[in-house]
Amino acid sequence: MPGFCRSTSPDALHETFTAACAAHADGHLAEARQHYQFLLKHAPASALVHYNIGLVYYDEANYEQALAEFSLADTLAPPDADTLFNLAVCYKKVGDHQAAIATYQRLLLLQPDDTDGHYNLGCCFRDVNDDDRAITCYRHTLTLCPTHLPAARNLAYLYHRSEQIGLAIEYYSRVLDQQPEDKAIAYLLAALQGITPESAPDEYVRDFFDAYAQDFEHNLVDDLGYDNPRQLYDCLDRSSARRDRFDHGLDLGCGTGLGGLVFQTLTATLDGVDLSARMLDQAAAKGCYSRLHLDSILHHLRSTSETYDLFLATDVFIYVGDLLPVLTAARSISRPAALFCFTTEHLENGTYRLLSTGRFAYSRSYIQDVARQTGWQVLAQESARLRRERDTWLLGDLWILRLAPPLSDQQSTLSVCT
Repeated sequence: MPGFCRSTSPDALHETFTAACAAHADGHLAEARQHYQFLLKHAPASALVHYNIGLVYYDEANYEQALAEFSLADTLAPPDADTLFNLAVCYKKVGDHQAAIATYQRLLLLQPDDTDGHYNLGCCFRDVNDDDRAITCYRHTLTLCPTHLPAARNLAYLYHRSEQIGLAIEYYSRVLDQQPEDKAIAYLLAALQGITPESAPDEYVRDFFDAYAQDFEHNLVDDLGYDNPRQLYDCLDRSSARRDRFDHGLDLGCGTGLGGLVFQTLTATLDGVDLSARMLDQAAAKGCYSRLHLDSILHHLRSTSETYDLFLATDVFIYVGDLLPVLTAARSISRPAALFCFTTEHLENGTYRLLSTGRFAYSRSYIQDVARQTGWQVLAQESARLRRERDTWLLGDLWILRLAPPLSDQQSTLSVCT
């Protein structure tokens, strides 16, 4: 400590080490770090002290420094399972997946039945899209620990992603047997079993996009060619509903704000609502919204005191299902002649259906029927390529709806472009 002279006798150094361990255990990280730094001045070759201060740096989220300390601990002592495990964790934290993989493999040579080592190695392989080796690791994890839920979840996800439906159903069912209250897993299982619920559970949507938020725009725009907001804007511009300005817009399921960037020039005030806090963080950084609400679409529509003359929903209804409640709630807070602009994945027949992808698709006849039931007029519908999916383009529809006048019996005017 500054201004405090400590003895360097063996007994005094041992007392300092004990104090450092106690401070760390009590959560006093700065104090623990200072004790360990003092010890390293007098015992720079101590693998144990380097390891312990590495744990402190890790708890302080200083992963680069933690990595340096664990590396020194690994160099200064014979191979140690705990050191290798934490070294691998830090490599992954700093984004060096290949080094993490190599370090987990060293750990498993030393300790072949390390359940966490096999599971974490599987996660590294999953993150670099080496699904086959990830699956091998997760299956080995379940051999060692048959009730390991994260491994079963990841296996279900990887089998689902590779369209191995039977195996995906097997592992989703395995998770649901242990956690019957898990609505997200029940939803995905329903998607693979051909069952269509009324909507996606909020928990599924929230968790999915919180986890996806960091890479969302890169994957969607750069990798998949997503441009729904611009296509929807152009569809509106070509329609009879075209206006120079709207007073108050609401971007439903606004995500990271891609729709807001496109439509902000049309609105005096634009608000957004989304279930994912991490997506909203990115939307806020774009500066195109007046207010952002952390809420579900339907709850916000039913609870807000605001009124709107423009509603947007780009690539959002794929997680909604039955649109009657949403269009009904939107009508109740609409200003006269309000517009509702949205996109849907295309379904050739029927009404709406939950696909094996976990997304909802809608027939044109369903949209027209539900619009009529809820007091909206279909002004425009256009076919569109929504985004790439594997080796083809996913087809969908762009929709422009206008609030029908009260008690109007006029037929809607529909312009169709294919």
